[in-house]
Amino acid sequence: MSENKLQIETELVNSTSVITPVGDVDLSQSTQLRCVIKTSLDSDSESILIDLSHVKYMDSSGVATLIEGLQLARTVGKELKLCSLTHSVEAVIQLSKLDQIFDIYPNRELALES
Repeated sequence: MSENKLQIETELVNSTSVITPVGDVDLSQSTQLRCVIKTSLDSDSESILIDLSHVKYMDSSGVATLIEGLQLARTVGKELKLCSLTHSVEAVIQLSKLDQIFDIYPNRELALES
């Protein structure tokens, strides 16, 4: 179990729901992130941006949550983008070849402009 309770900040920037998890996204915390993504998909926002700049660790359940979010976003015709990956999260994403299916941006500003 993770000792860090995952905090998730959400804000609407223009027509994009920006989700910023703060803490580790592991088996004990990924359900919380999944709920926030689903809530954002049900909102009036046109797209979702997940800012991973404050996630130091992500396990396979966190990756599965991102994949599920991407699939759900596509189902409802919305974009789901990632930005500001920490080195450890970027390594997990690249290792699983997910950098080929996600739109990933180096920072929030570039992601919001796209």
